[in-house]
Amino acid sequence: MDLEARSLQPSIKASLLAKLREYKSDLNNVKSELKRISAPNARQATREELLESGMADTLAVS
Repeated sequence: MDLEARSLQPSIKASLLAKLREYKSDLNNVKSELKRISAPNARQATREELLESGMADTLAVS
């Protein structure tokens, strides 16, 4: 896709390459989010994170 965009006219090429960079960035964000969510201990880590924030709130009040 990148090669095809580079071979086009300069007026079209710039916008297509910008879109391509944006799509690649979005894809990488989705991949990293998927890895984070599908980690073996993701639920446990999320639970602990929530409990820790609750503990911090309790300590701040007392």
